[in-house]
Amino acid sequence: MYNSHTGKQLSRKSPIRKNLQGTPRQPTNVECGYYVMHFMRDIIHDPSLAFAKKFDKKKEPVVYTQEHIYEVMLEWAEFMNKQLQNNK
Repeated sequence: MYNSHTGKQLSRKSPIRKNLQGTPRQPTNVECGYYVMHFMRDIIHDPSLAFAKKFDKKKEPVVYTQEHIYEVMLEWAEFMNKQLQNNK
């Protein structure tokens, strides 16, 4: 879709998808949103784009501790608070 909006010619190659077995797994069903947000944050903050190596299946899975989850919760709460303050 990006290529069609920018007018670039589409490549005939299909995207390469790689299943990264070392991605973090949440211990129960209630942390999934925070795990996804933290995972996306890890990808966005990786300027070298080496996250595929970080989450490679040959390595042990990355584990997010409760501190990591609280960090994402706090970041999200601060963002929402700023948005609410701006809408007053």
